[in-house]
Amino acid sequence: MTASKHPPLPTRVVLKVKRIVRELDRDEREWIKAWPLIRAIEGWLHGGQERWLFDSARALSDGANIVEIGSYKGRSTCCLGFGCRGTRKRVYAVDRFDGGPDLPRIDSFDEFSRNVHSCGLSEYVVPVVGCSADVSKTWSKPIHFLFVDGSHEYQDVVTDFQGFLPHVVSGGLIAFHDVEHGWPGVLRAWNDIISHRLTGIGNCSTLAYGYKR
Repeated sequence: MTASKHPPLPTRVVLKVKRIVRELDRDEREWIKAWPLIRAIEGWLHGGQERWLFDSARALSDGANIVEIGSYKGRSTCCLGFGCRGTRKRVYAVDRFDGGPDLPRIDSFDEFSRNVHSCGLSEYVVPVVGCSADVSKTWSKPIHFLFVDGSHEYQDVVTDFQGFLPHVVSGGLIAFHDVEHGWPGVLRAWNDIISHRLTGIGNCSTLAYGYKR
């Protein structure tokens, strides 16, 4: 008695699998090209967080808006920007570009702009120069991915979250950097207020994320 053969997969399933594989290969090629440029930019991402930001931006639908609070010299901005290449997605980089309360006072805007330009991402990155608390008061675009890495003081973290949350679409991705004991203000804000408002909680090293309910 011979073993029965499995029926062939429907053509549409085979085509879908091939399309997914092609897209994965394309994403991998894009990342391989992007990484040397990203690695050269000063910043504090680690533990695969650069790739996580790239993949998260890449996975958004065409035309999505990404808001980044705290850009410094553009390392995380460019991770997000590379995830937007070839699409209508845009990264809005909100920062005073003056160092801020957690960094030495410097004017980082020129270096930020050079880094974005050197990466070929000027088309995809829109700098928004100003205090995030003020920017949130006049913000009007829907947000599909909110990445918060601004002031690490407890009240500032809470203010950034509460100020931009109304603009995040239902199911939108929200992530915070430095959710760890070394930054007690961020950790406390995440544990006390932010995480309870999100679903699908996860982390990539010290980057914690979830989705708007």
